[in-house]
Amino acid sequence: MQKKLIALLLASLMIFALAAGCSNDTATTGDEGQTNSENTANQGQEGTTNEGSTSEGGNKTLIVRAGGDPQSFNPDMTGDDNLYPIAQNIYNRLCKLDINKGTPIPDLAESWEFSEDGLTLTFHLREGVKWHDGEDFTAEDVVYTFETIKNNASYHLSANLQGVESFEAPDDYTVVFNLSQPDVSIVGYVGWYASFIMPEHIYNNGQPWEENEHNMNPIGTGPFKFDSYEPGVATTLVKNAEYWETEPQVDRLIYQIIPDATTAVQALVNGEIDYLENIPDAEYATLSTYDTLRLMPNVYPSPYYIAFNFNEPVVQDVAVRQAVAMCIDRESICEKVYAGNREPEYAFYPSISWASNQEDVAPSFDPAAAEQVLIDAGYTKDADGFYVTLPFDCFEGSGLPDVAKLLQSDCAKAGINLEINVMEYNAWNDKVAIQKNFVVEMQGGFQGPDPAALASRVGTNGSMNQSSYSNAEVDELFAQAVQISDQDQRAELYRQVQAILADELPIVPIVQFISYDACGANITNTPNDGAGKWGWAEWTFADIN
Repeated sequence: MQKKLIALLLASLMIFALAAGCSNDTATTGDEGQTNSENTANQGQEGTTNEGSTSEGGNKTLIVRAGGDPQSFNPDMTGDDNLYPIAQNIYNRLCKLDINKGTPIPDLAESWEFSEDGLTLTFHLREGVKWHDGEDFTAEDVVYTFETIKNNASYHLSANLQGVESFEAPDDYTVVFNLSQPDVSIVGYVGWYASFIMPEHIYNNGQPWEENEHNMNPIGTGPFKFDSYEPGVATTLVKNAEYWETEPQVDRLIYQIIPDATTAVQALVNGEIDYLENIPDAEYATLSTYDTLRLMPNVYPSPYYIAFNFNEPVVQDVAVRQAVAMCIDRESICEKVYAGNREPEYAFYPSISWASNQEDVAPSFDPAAAEQVLIDAGYTKDADGFYVTLPFDCFEGSGLPDVAKLLQSDCAKAGINLEINVMEYNAWNDKVAIQKNFVVEMQGGFQGPDPAALASRVGTNGSMNQSSYSNAEVDELFAQAVQISDQDQRAELYRQVQAILADELPIVPIVQFISYDACGANITNTPNDGAGKWGWAEWTFADIN
Protein backbone atom coordinates (compact mmCIF):
# COMPACT_ATOMS: atom_id res chain seq x y z
CA MET A 1 0.00 0.00 0.00
CA GLN A 2 2.77 2.41 0.93
CA LYS A 3 4.76 1.85 -2.26
CA LYS A 4 1.58 2.09 -4.33
CA LEU A 5 0.68 5.44 -2.77
CA ILE A 6 4.17 6.82 -3.45
CA ALA A 7 4.06 5.63 -7.05
CA LEU A 8 0.68 7.20 -7.60
CA LEU A 9 1.86 10.46 -6.07
CA LEU A 10 4.89 10.64 -8.33
CA ALA A 11 2.82 9.75 -11.36
CA SER A 12 0.44 12.57 -10.59
CA LEU A 13 3.28 15.05 -10.32
CA MET A 14 5.23 14.06 -13.41
CA ILE A 15 2.67 15.25 -15.94
CA PHE A 16 3.74 18.88 -16.09
CA ALA A 17 6.42 20.32 -18.18
CA LEU A 18 6.67 25.81 -15.05
CA ALA A 19 5.82 30.93 -13.01
CA ALA A 20 5.08 32.45 -11.57
CA GLY A 21 5.73 32.17 -11.49
CA CYS A 22 6.31 32.16 -11.34
CA SER A 23 6.03 32.38 -11.57
CA ASN A 24 6.68 32.11 -12.94
CA ASP A 25 7.83 33.23 -16.36
CA THR A 26 6.45 36.66 -15.79
CA ALA A 27 9.27 38.77 -14.41
CA THR A 28 12.22 37.55 -16.40
CA THR A 29 11.56 38.98 -19.84
CA GLY A 30 11.39 42.39 -21.41
CA ASP A 31 9.01 43.72 -24.05
CA GLU A 32 8.64 40.85 -26.52
CA GLY A 33 6.58 43.03 -28.81
CA GLN A 34 9.70 44.91 -29.86
CA THR A 35 12.03 43.18 -32.28
CA ASN A 36 15.69 43.45 -32.99
CA SER A 37 15.89 41.29 -36.08
CA GLU A 38 17.61 43.88 -38.22
CA ASN A 39 20.17 44.71 -35.55
CA THR A 40 21.03 41.09 -34.83
CA ALA A 41 21.16 40.21 -38.51
CA ASN A 42 23.61 43.03 -39.13
CA GLN A 43 25.98 41.60 -36.53
CA GLY A 44 26.78 38.65 -38.79
CA GLN A 45 26.58 35.14 -37.40
CA GLU A 46 30.26 34.38 -37.89
CA GLY A 47 31.32 37.62 -36.25
CA THR A 48 29.75 36.99 -32.87
CA THR A 49 31.90 36.08 -29.89
CA ASN A 50 31.23 34.85 -26.39
CA GLU A 51 32.82 37.50 -24.23
CA GLY A 52 30.45 36.93 -21.31
CA SER A 53 31.83 33.58 -20.23
CA THR A 54 35.49 33.47 -19.35
CA SER A 55 37.77 30.63 -18.33
CA GLU A 56 41.18 32.24 -18.35
CA GLY A 57 43.58 30.93 -15.74
CA GLY A 58 41.04 28.39 -14.59
CA ASN A 59 38.68 31.14 -13.39
CA LYS A 60 35.32 30.54 -15.08
CA THR A 61 32.66 33.25 -15.02
CA LEU A 62 29.17 32.70 -16.36
CA ILE A 63 26.73 35.61 -16.89
CA VAL A 64 22.97 35.08 -16.80
CA ARG A 65 20.46 37.77 -17.72
CA ALA A 66 18.18 38.94 -14.87
CA GLY A 67 15.02 40.88 -15.66
CA GLY A 68 15.15 43.12 -12.59
CA ASP A 69 16.21 43.58 -8.98
CA PRO A 70 15.23 41.07 -6.31
CA GLN A 71 13.04 42.45 -3.53
CA SER A 72 15.37 40.81 -0.99
CA PHE A 73 17.40 37.60 -0.75
CA ASN A 74 14.95 35.82 1.52
CA PRO A 75 13.17 33.55 -0.96
CA ASP A 76 10.32 32.38 1.27
CA MET A 77 8.46 35.56 2.18
CA THR A 78 6.88 36.34 -1.19
CA GLY A 79 6.73 35.22 -4.79
CA ASP A 80 9.70 37.10 -6.23
CA ASP A 81 10.47 36.00 -9.77
CA ASN A 82 13.58 38.17 -9.95
CA LEU A 83 15.04 36.34 -6.93
CA TYR A 84 13.88 32.83 -7.77
CA PRO A 85 16.69 31.83 -10.19
CA ILE A 86 19.30 33.30 -7.84
CA ALA A 87 17.81 31.54 -4.82
CA GLN A 88 17.97 28.24 -6.70
CA ASN A 89 21.75 28.45 -6.46
CA ILE A 90 22.17 29.92 -2.96
CA TYR A 91 19.69 27.68 -1.13
CA ASN A 92 18.30 24.15 -1.23
CA ARG A 93 14.92 22.58 -0.58
CA LEU A 94 13.91 19.16 0.73
CA CYS A 95 13.22 18.21 -2.88
CA LYS A 96 13.28 20.21 -6.10
CA LEU A 97 11.60 20.15 -9.50
CA ASP A 98 13.65 19.23 -12.54
CA ILE A 99 13.50 21.07 -15.86
CA ASN A 100 10.25 19.29 -16.71
CA LYS A 101 8.79 21.40 -13.88
CA GLY A 102 6.85 18.44 -12.57
CA THR A 103 9.17 15.73 -11.32
CA PRO A 104 10.23 16.03 -7.67
CA ILE A 105 13.83 14.89 -7.32
CA PRO A 106 15.99 14.67 -4.16
CA ASP A 107 17.70 17.75 -2.77
CA LEU A 108 18.39 18.06 0.97
CA ALA A 109 16.17 15.03 1.42
CA GLU A 110 17.57 11.85 -0.09
CA SER A 111 14.16 10.16 0.00
CA TRP A 112 10.64 10.47 1.39
CA GLU A 113 7.55 8.35 1.85
CA PHE A 114 3.93 8.54 3.01
CA SER A 115 2.50 6.29 5.67
CA GLU A 116 -0.14 3.79 4.57
CA ASP A 117 -2.96 6.01 5.79
CA GLY A 118 -1.46 9.03 3.99
CA LEU A 119 -1.36 11.11 7.18
CA THR A 120 2.39 11.08 7.73
CA LEU A 121 5.05 12.24 5.28
CA THR A 122 8.62 11.44 6.30
CA PHE A 123 11.73 13.00 4.73
CA HIS A 124 15.18 11.42 5.19
CA LEU A 125 17.87 14.10 5.09
CA ARG A 126 21.43 14.06 3.81
CA GLU A 127 24.20 13.96 6.36
CA GLY A 128 27.28 16.19 6.31
CA VAL A 129 25.61 19.23 4.72
CA LYS A 130 27.03 22.60 5.82
CA TRP A 131 25.66 26.11 5.73
CA HIS A 132 27.85 28.62 3.92
CA ASP A 133 29.14 29.89 7.28
CA GLY A 134 30.31 26.39 8.26
CA GLU A 135 27.46 25.48 10.63
CA ASP A 136 25.86 22.04 10.32
CA PHE A 137 22.52 21.69 8.57
CA THR A 138 20.04 19.58 10.56
CA ALA A 139 16.38 18.67 10.71
CA GLU A 140 15.82 21.54 13.14
CA ASP A 141 16.46 23.99 10.28
CA VAL A 142 13.69 22.30 8.30
CA VAL A 143 11.18 22.31 11.14
CA TYR A 144 11.97 25.96 11.93
CA THR A 145 11.56 26.99 8.28
CA PHE A 146 8.20 25.37 7.71
CA GLU A 147 6.77 26.35 11.08
CA THR A 148 7.70 29.96 10.37
CA ILE A 149 6.14 29.89 6.91
CA LYS A 150 2.95 28.20 8.11
CA ASN A 151 2.50 30.71 10.95
CA ASN A 152 2.83 33.75 8.66
CA ALA A 153 -0.24 33.94 6.46
CA SER A 154 1.38 36.49 4.12
CA TYR A 155 4.22 34.13 3.22
CA HIS A 156 3.84 32.55 -0.19
CA LEU A 157 3.64 28.87 0.83
CA SER A 158 1.67 29.38 4.04
CA ALA A 159 -1.74 28.47 2.62
CA ASN A 160 -0.40 25.18 1.28
CA LEU A 161 0.91 24.15 4.71
CA GLN A 162 -2.30 24.65 6.66
CA GLY A 163 -3.12 20.96 6.32
CA VAL A 164 0.06 20.06 8.23
CA GLU A 165 -0.80 19.73 11.92
CA SER A 166 2.82 19.62 13.07
CA PHE A 167 6.42 19.27 11.92
CA GLU A 168 8.73 17.00 13.90
CA ALA A 169 12.46 16.22 13.96
CA PRO A 170 12.85 12.83 15.70
CA ASP A 171 16.58 13.05 14.98
CA ASP A 172 19.02 15.32 13.12
CA TYR A 173 18.35 13.68 9.77
CA THR A 174 14.61 12.95 9.79
CA VAL A 175 11.68 15.32 9.36
CA VAL A 176 8.04 14.28 9.72
CA PHE A 177 5.00 16.18 8.42
CA ASN A 178 1.88 15.15 10.34
CA LEU A 179 -1.13 15.86 8.11
CA SER A 180 -4.71 16.48 9.16
CA GLN A 181 -5.82 14.60 6.04
CA PRO A 182 -4.07 12.95 3.08
CA ASP A 183 -2.64 15.43 0.58
CA VAL A 184 -0.94 13.98 -2.49
CA SER A 185 0.05 17.44 -3.72
CA ILE A 186 2.26 18.49 -0.82
CA VAL A 187 5.56 17.03 -2.10
CA GLY A 188 5.20 19.13 -5.24
CA TYR A 189 4.64 22.29 -3.20
CA VAL A 190 7.67 21.53 -1.03
CA GLY A 191 9.75 21.34 -4.21
CA TRP A 192 8.30 24.35 -5.98
CA TYR A 193 8.24 27.94 -4.80
CA ALA A 194 9.15 29.83 -1.60
CA SER A 195 10.03 26.56 0.13
CA PHE A 196 13.80 26.98 0.54
CA ILE A 197 15.27 25.82 3.85
CA MET A 198 16.52 28.74 5.95
CA PRO A 199 19.28 28.66 8.63
CA GLU A 200 17.70 28.64 12.08
CA HIS A 201 20.92 29.87 13.74
CA ILE A 202 20.76 33.00 11.55
CA TYR A 203 17.04 33.76 11.51
CA ASN A 204 15.71 32.54 14.86
CA ASN A 205 16.84 35.62 16.80
CA GLY A 206 13.54 37.10 17.94
CA GLN A 207 13.22 39.37 14.89
CA PRO A 208 10.61 38.96 12.15
CA TRP A 209 12.10 37.62 8.95
CA GLU A 210 11.34 40.92 7.26
CA GLU A 211 13.84 42.71 9.55
CA ASN A 212 16.73 40.24 9.42
CA GLU A 213 19.96 41.71 8.06
CA HIS A 214 20.74 38.49 6.24
CA ASN A 215 17.87 39.15 3.87
CA MET A 216 20.49 41.17 1.98
CA ASN A 217 23.46 38.97 2.93
CA PRO A 218 22.11 35.45 2.49
CA ILE A 219 23.51 32.24 3.97
CA GLY A 220 22.43 29.02 2.30
CA THR A 221 23.52 25.45 1.70
CA GLY A 222 23.53 25.71 -2.10
CA PRO A 223 26.20 25.32 -4.79
CA PHE A 224 27.01 29.05 -4.84
CA LYS A 225 27.64 31.61 -2.12
CA PHE A 226 26.48 35.21 -2.12
CA ASP A 227 29.28 37.65 -3.00
CA SER A 228 27.75 41.03 -3.84
CA TYR A 229 24.69 42.88 -5.05
CA GLU A 230 24.63 46.22 -6.84
CA PRO A 231 21.06 47.50 -7.36
CA GLY A 232 20.17 47.91 -11.00
CA VAL A 233 23.41 46.24 -12.09
CA ALA A 234 24.03 42.68 -10.95
CA THR A 235 24.10 40.01 -8.26
CA THR A 236 27.34 38.04 -8.08
CA LEU A 237 27.71 34.57 -6.60
CA VAL A 238 30.89 32.53 -6.12
CA LYS A 239 31.12 28.76 -6.10
CA ASN A 240 30.78 26.78 -2.89
CA ALA A 241 33.84 24.55 -3.18
CA GLU A 242 32.54 22.45 -0.28
CA TYR A 243 29.11 21.85 -1.76
CA TRP A 244 27.72 18.55 -0.58
CA GLU A 245 26.83 17.21 -4.04
CA THR A 246 29.84 18.26 -6.11
CA GLU A 247 32.15 21.21 -6.56
CA PRO A 248 30.64 23.51 -9.23
CA GLN A 249 32.66 23.94 -12.41
CA VAL A 250 31.88 27.65 -12.65
CA ASP A 251 33.78 29.95 -10.27
CA ARG A 252 31.55 33.01 -10.55
CA LEU A 253 27.88 33.22 -11.48
CA ILE A 254 26.69 36.73 -12.31
CA TYR A 255 23.06 37.74 -12.73
CA GLN A 256 23.28 40.86 -14.86
CA ILE A 257 20.18 43.05 -14.74
CA ILE A 258 18.89 43.92 -18.22
CA PRO A 259 15.19 44.86 -18.00
CA ASP A 260 14.64 45.35 -21.73
CA ALA A 261 14.44 42.17 -23.83
CA THR A 262 15.78 43.83 -26.97
CA THR A 263 18.88 44.95 -25.12
CA ALA A 264 19.23 41.48 -23.60
CA VAL A 265 19.08 39.82 -27.02
CA GLN A 266 21.79 42.14 -28.30
CA ALA A 267 23.93 41.37 -25.25
CA LEU A 268 23.55 37.65 -25.97
CA VAL A 269 24.47 38.06 -29.64
CA ASN A 270 27.48 40.20 -28.69
CA GLY A 271 28.63 37.57 -26.20
CA GLU A 272 28.20 39.94 -23.26
CA ILE A 273 25.92 37.48 -21.47
CA ASP A 274 25.83 33.69 -21.69
CA TYR A 275 22.24 32.74 -20.98
CA LEU A 276 18.91 34.36 -21.79
CA GLU A 277 15.68 32.81 -20.59
CA ASN A 278 12.51 33.21 -22.63
CA ILE A 279 13.81 34.90 -25.75
CA PRO A 280 11.33 37.17 -27.59
CA ASP A 281 9.33 35.10 -30.05
CA ALA A 282 10.07 37.50 -32.89
CA GLU A 283 13.80 36.85 -32.44
CA TYR A 284 13.68 33.07 -32.70
CA ALA A 285 14.10 32.80 -36.48
CA THR A 286 17.17 35.05 -36.45
CA LEU A 287 18.83 33.64 -33.34
CA SER A 288 18.40 30.07 -34.57
CA THR A 289 20.82 30.81 -37.43
CA TYR A 290 23.76 31.56 -35.12
CA ASP A 291 26.33 28.79 -34.76
CA THR A 292 27.55 30.47 -31.59
CA LEU A 293 24.20 29.99 -29.85
CA ARG A 294 22.10 27.08 -28.67
CA LEU A 295 18.29 27.42 -28.40
CA MET A 296 16.34 25.15 -26.05
CA PRO A 297 12.50 24.81 -26.07
CA ASN A 298 10.30 24.84 -22.98
CA VAL A 299 6.58 24.10 -22.66
CA TYR A 300 5.19 25.03 -19.25
CA PRO A 301 1.75 24.79 -17.58
CA SER A 302 1.95 28.57 -17.18
CA PRO A 303 -0.73 30.21 -19.34
CA TYR A 304 -1.15 33.97 -19.45
CA TYR A 305 -4.54 35.04 -18.15
CA ILE A 306 -6.57 38.01 -17.01
CA ALA A 307 -8.07 38.26 -13.53
CA PHE A 308 -10.96 40.36 -12.24
CA ASN A 309 -10.94 41.88 -8.76
CA PHE A 310 -14.13 40.72 -7.08
CA ASN A 311 -13.79 43.55 -4.55
CA GLU A 312 -14.52 46.06 -7.33
CA PRO A 313 -18.26 46.58 -8.02
CA VAL A 314 -17.83 47.18 -11.75
CA VAL A 315 -16.54 43.62 -12.35
CA GLN A 316 -18.73 41.90 -9.77
CA ASP A 317 -21.29 41.69 -12.56
CA VAL A 318 -20.65 38.46 -14.47
CA ALA A 319 -22.00 40.16 -17.62
CA VAL A 320 -19.00 42.50 -17.62
CA ARG A 321 -16.57 39.63 -17.09
CA GLN A 322 -18.22 37.61 -19.84
CA ALA A 323 -18.14 40.54 -22.27
CA VAL A 324 -14.42 41.10 -21.69
CA ALA A 325 -13.76 37.36 -22.10
CA MET A 326 -15.54 37.44 -25.47
CA CYS A 327 -13.21 40.20 -26.68
CA ILE A 328 -10.04 38.09 -26.50
CA ASP A 329 -8.84 37.20 -30.00
CA ARG A 330 -6.37 34.50 -29.03
CA GLU A 331 -5.40 33.53 -32.57
CA SER A 332 -4.52 37.13 -33.40
CA ILE A 333 -2.53 37.51 -30.17
CA CYS A 334 -0.52 34.36 -30.90
CA GLU A 335 0.28 35.54 -34.42
CA LYS A 336 0.88 39.26 -33.86
CA VAL A 337 2.58 39.22 -30.45
CA TYR A 338 4.18 35.78 -30.35
CA ALA A 339 5.04 35.30 -34.04
CA GLY A 340 2.99 32.12 -34.23
CA ASN A 341 5.23 30.36 -31.70
CA ARG A 342 2.49 29.95 -29.09
CA GLU A 343 -0.97 28.41 -29.02
CA PRO A 344 -4.29 29.84 -27.80
CA GLU A 345 -5.44 28.67 -24.39
CA TYR A 346 -9.16 28.32 -23.67
CA ALA A 347 -9.03 25.77 -20.84
CA PHE A 348 -8.92 26.72 -17.17
CA TYR A 349 -6.37 24.00 -16.53
CA PRO A 350 -3.48 24.22 -19.02
CA SER A 351 -4.18 22.08 -22.07
CA ILE A 352 -1.02 20.05 -21.45
CA SER A 353 -2.40 18.88 -18.09
CA TRP A 354 -4.18 15.56 -17.60
CA ALA A 355 -6.70 17.53 -15.53
CA SER A 356 -7.62 19.85 -18.40
CA ASN A 357 -11.26 19.96 -19.49
CA GLN A 358 -11.67 20.90 -23.14
CA GLU A 359 -15.47 21.15 -22.89
CA ASP A 360 -15.98 23.78 -20.20
CA VAL A 361 -13.75 26.52 -21.55
CA ALA A 362 -13.56 30.30 -21.93
CA PRO A 363 -15.83 31.99 -24.52
CA SER A 364 -14.71 32.38 -28.11
CA PHE A 365 -13.90 35.75 -29.70
CA ASP A 366 -17.09 37.60 -30.63
CA PRO A 367 -17.14 41.38 -29.89
CA ALA A 368 -20.63 41.81 -31.35
CA ALA A 369 -22.03 39.17 -29.03
CA ALA A 370 -20.08 40.74 -26.15
CA GLU A 371 -21.80 44.07 -26.78
CA GLN A 372 -25.18 42.35 -26.80
CA VAL A 373 -24.38 40.78 -23.41
CA LEU A 374 -23.87 44.27 -21.99
CA ILE A 375 -27.04 45.62 -23.63
CA ASP A 376 -29.08 42.70 -22.29
CA ALA A 377 -27.65 43.39 -18.83
CA GLY A 378 -28.98 46.95 -18.99
CA TYR A 379 -25.80 48.90 -19.78
CA THR A 380 -25.99 52.05 -21.89
CA LYS A 381 -23.26 54.02 -23.60
CA ASP A 382 -21.71 57.10 -22.01
CA ALA A 383 -20.80 60.31 -23.84
CA ASP A 384 -17.63 58.67 -25.16
CA GLY A 385 -19.51 55.70 -26.58
CA PHE A 386 -18.55 53.15 -23.91
CA TYR A 387 -20.80 50.95 -21.81
CA VAL A 388 -18.12 50.45 -19.17
CA THR A 389 -14.57 51.65 -18.43
CA LEU A 390 -12.08 49.28 -16.79
CA PRO A 391 -8.57 50.10 -15.53
CA PHE A 392 -6.26 47.33 -16.77
CA ASP A 393 -2.89 46.61 -15.12
CA CYS A 394 -0.01 44.53 -16.46
CA PHE A 395 3.76 44.52 -16.13
CA GLU A 396 6.55 45.00 -18.61
CA GLY A 397 7.81 41.95 -20.44
CA SER A 398 6.53 38.64 -21.78
CA GLY A 399 4.73 40.52 -24.55
CA LEU A 400 1.99 41.50 -22.11
CA PRO A 401 1.90 45.23 -23.01
CA ASP A 402 1.31 44.30 -26.65
CA VAL A 403 -1.37 41.79 -25.68
CA ALA A 404 -3.00 44.58 -23.67
CA LYS A 405 -3.06 46.87 -26.72
CA LEU A 406 -4.80 44.22 -28.83
CA LEU A 407 -7.29 43.58 -26.02
CA GLN A 408 -7.93 47.31 -25.75
CA SER A 409 -8.68 47.56 -29.47
CA ASP A 410 -10.99 44.54 -29.51
CA CYS A 411 -12.79 45.52 -26.30
CA ALA A 412 -13.51 48.92 -27.84
CA LYS A 413 -15.49 47.13 -30.58
CA ALA A 414 -17.85 45.92 -27.85
CA GLY A 415 -18.04 49.31 -26.14
CA ILE A 416 -15.58 48.45 -23.36
CA ASN A 417 -12.88 51.00 -22.56
CA LEU A 418 -9.70 49.41 -21.20
CA GLU A 419 -7.41 51.98 -19.56
CA ILE A 420 -4.00 50.29 -19.78
CA ASN A 421 -1.41 50.76 -17.05
CA VAL A 422 1.96 49.09 -17.71
CA MET A 423 4.32 48.84 -14.74
CA GLU A 424 7.72 47.50 -13.80
CA TYR A 425 7.28 44.04 -12.28
CA ASN A 426 8.00 44.92 -8.63
CA ALA A 427 5.58 47.86 -8.82
CA TRP A 428 2.95 45.60 -10.35
CA ASN A 429 3.53 42.96 -7.67
CA ASP A 430 3.01 45.51 -4.92
CA LYS A 431 -0.09 47.07 -6.51
CA VAL A 432 -1.80 43.89 -7.68
CA ALA A 433 -0.54 40.94 -5.67
CA ILE A 434 -0.01 42.65 -2.32
CA GLN A 435 -2.32 45.67 -2.20
CA LYS A 436 -5.04 44.12 -4.43
CA ASN A 437 -5.47 47.63 -5.82
CA PHE A 438 -6.73 46.88 -9.32
CA VAL A 439 -9.87 46.22 -11.34
CA VAL A 440 -8.59 43.95 -14.11
CA GLU A 441 -5.03 42.63 -14.40
CA MET A 442 -3.03 40.30 -16.64
CA GLN A 443 -0.22 37.92 -15.73
CA GLY A 444 1.20 34.46 -16.23
CA GLY A 445 2.00 31.81 -13.69
CA PHE A 446 2.97 28.21 -13.10
CA GLN A 447 -0.06 25.97 -12.59
CA GLY A 448 1.89 22.93 -11.46
CA PRO A 449 3.59 20.78 -10.40
CA ASP A 450 0.24 19.20 -9.53
CA PRO A 451 -3.25 20.29 -10.65
CA ALA A 452 -3.93 21.21 -7.04
CA ALA A 453 -1.90 24.35 -7.79
CA LEU A 454 -4.94 25.95 -9.39
CA ALA A 455 -6.33 26.31 -5.88
CA SER A 456 -3.63 28.88 -5.19
CA ARG A 457 -5.13 31.06 -7.94
CA VAL A 458 -8.89 30.61 -7.44
CA GLY A 459 -9.21 28.99 -4.01
CA THR A 460 -10.58 31.24 -1.26
CA ASN A 461 -7.28 31.31 0.64
CA GLY A 462 -5.00 30.87 -2.37
CA SER A 463 -1.70 32.71 -2.13
CA MET A 464 -2.02 33.90 -5.75
CA ASN A 465 -5.76 34.50 -5.76
CA GLN A 466 -5.46 38.08 -6.97
CA SER A 467 -9.19 38.12 -7.73
CA SER A 468 -10.24 37.55 -4.10
CA TYR A 469 -12.63 35.03 -5.68
CA SER A 470 -14.40 32.72 -3.24
CA ASN A 471 -16.67 29.79 -4.01
CA ALA A 472 -17.35 27.20 -1.29
CA GLU A 473 -18.11 24.47 -3.83
CA VAL A 474 -14.81 25.06 -5.63
CA ASP A 475 -12.94 24.96 -2.30
CA GLU A 476 -14.59 21.67 -1.37
CA LEU A 477 -13.77 20.09 -4.73
CA PHE A 478 -10.12 21.10 -4.32
CA ALA A 479 -10.09 19.67 -0.78
CA GLN A 480 -11.52 16.35 -1.96
CA ALA A 481 -9.16 16.02 -4.93
CA VAL A 482 -5.90 16.14 -2.95
CA GLN A 483 -7.05 13.24 -0.77
CA ILE A 484 -7.38 10.90 -3.74
CA SER A 485 -4.45 9.13 -5.37
CA ASP A 486 -6.41 7.78 -8.38
CA GLN A 487 -5.79 10.15 -11.30
CA ASP A 488 -9.11 9.53 -13.06
CA GLN A 489 -11.09 10.25 -9.91
CA ARG A 490 -9.11 13.41 -9.30
CA ALA A 491 -9.61 14.54 -12.90
CA GLU A 492 -13.40 14.23 -12.53
CA LEU A 493 -13.36 16.59 -9.54
CA TYR A 494 -11.15 19.06 -11.40
CA ARG A 495 -13.54 18.95 -14.37
CA GLN A 496 -16.29 20.08 -12.03
CA VAL A 497 -14.07 22.97 -10.88
CA GLN A 498 -13.53 24.03 -14.47
CA ALA A 499 -17.25 23.98 -15.23
CA ILE A 500 -17.83 26.45 -12.39
CA LEU A 501 -14.96 28.67 -13.52
CA ALA A 502 -16.35 28.71 -17.06
CA ASP A 503 -19.63 30.07 -15.67
CA GLU A 504 -18.22 32.56 -13.16
CA LEU A 505 -15.02 33.66 -14.96
CA PRO A 506 -12.86 34.95 -12.09
CA ILE A 507 -9.91 34.42 -14.43
CA VAL A 508 -9.80 33.97 -18.21
CA PRO A 509 -6.97 32.10 -19.99
CA ILE A 510 -5.39 33.71 -23.05
CA VAL A 511 -2.35 31.91 -24.43
CA GLN A 512 -0.19 28.89 -23.62
CA PHE A 513 3.36 29.40 -22.43
CA ILE A 514 5.87 28.06 -24.93
CA SER A 515 9.30 29.63 -25.01
CA TYR A 516 12.94 29.17 -25.89
CA ASP A 517 15.98 29.79 -23.75
CA ALA A 518 19.27 30.60 -25.43
CA CYS A 519 22.89 30.27 -24.38
CA GLY A 520 26.37 30.31 -25.83
CA ALA A 521 27.17 27.09 -27.68
CA ASN A 522 30.23 26.69 -25.47
CA ILE A 523 28.09 26.32 -22.33
CA THR A 524 27.29 22.72 -21.34
CA ASN A 525 25.10 21.23 -18.63
CA THR A 526 22.75 24.21 -18.49
CA PRO A 527 19.59 23.92 -16.38
CA ASN A 528 17.73 22.91 -19.55
CA ASP A 529 19.98 19.87 -19.94
CA GLY A 530 19.15 18.47 -16.52
CA ALA A 531 15.82 16.68 -16.87
CA GLY A 532 15.66 14.20 -14.00
CA LYS A 533 19.11 15.20 -12.77
CA TRP A 534 19.08 18.73 -11.37
CA GLY A 535 16.69 21.56 -10.66
CA TRP A 536 15.32 24.32 -12.84
CA ALA A 537 17.69 27.32 -13.02
CA GLU A 538 20.39 25.35 -11.18
CA TRP A 539 23.95 25.90 -12.39
CA THR A 540 25.79 23.36 -10.22
CA PHE A 541 26.92 21.23 -13.16
CA ALA A 542 27.38 23.88 -15.84
CA ASP A 543 30.73 24.18 -17.57
CA ILE A 544 32.40 26.52 -20.07
CA ASN A 545 34.32 24.94 -22.93
